[in-house]
Amino acid sequence: MEIRAKIGQLVRLRAGGPVLCVTCEYPMADGSYSYTCQWFEDDRLRDYTFPIVALEPVEGEFEASIKGQPGTEVEIEAEADTEAEAETEEGDKGKNYH
Repeated sequence: MEIRAKIGQLVRLRAGGPVLCVTCEYPMADGSYSYTCQWFEDDRLRDYTFPIVALEPVEGEFEASIKGQPGTEVEIEAEADTEAEAETEEGDKGKNYH
């Protein structure tokens, strides 16, 4: 399962602290994501990058999707690519390029 925050979503560190705003997303080698967050501290804008496991949403929940399940974006895109390739191969049959 893939858990992701949205850009602009308000989050907080699981350990507590001020409300943070998600400003940028970075994929990590293990398939999860880290997020750059910004917040104000003593009238100064601060930012830092945190892994998703260190954050919790202030309201609602993070997005969650399961890769490779029927009906998900990943599978739909793969089916479309396969159909496009098949149409290209069928269209090329009987054509002489010499």
